[in-house]
Amino acid sequence: MKKTFFISEGILQIFIALGAIVSGLFLIIAPDGSLMRMPLTMLKETPFTNFLIPGIILFTINGLGTLISGWLSFRQHKLAGFAGIFFGLGLIIWIFVQVSLIGGGSWLQYLYFVLGLAELLLGIGIREMKNGE
Repeated sequence: MKKTFFISEGILQIFIALGAIVSGLFLIIAPDGSLMRMPLTMLKETPFTNFLIPGIILFTINGLGTLISGWLSFRQHKLAGFAGIFFGLGLIIWIFVQVSLIGGGSWLQYLYFVLGLAELLLGIGIREMKNGE
């Protein structure tokens, strides 16, 4: 059962990370949102004039950070549970901030909220198993 939690968490984290790396890179390369077909008007009620800073955050935290977290999960590292909790919560916060700033309603926002919640819960499960040893 323990191994199943680590593998499930790792697969989930790699999936999240790859999406965030690609999307973040697209926003960094084209801060006007054109590669993602996202108009700059989406940012009119936000502190951002373009997608560069959100792209950097998406790429580094949800992308590279979650990728490293996935590596920890596959290695069954002692920090894997903590990393799952940290980055799962980070993804949930990312979605809340996104919805607060630009609005909601996209199926991708719902999907990534659920994925963040699953990552968080798996991280808690891994931590609990570690504490129960």
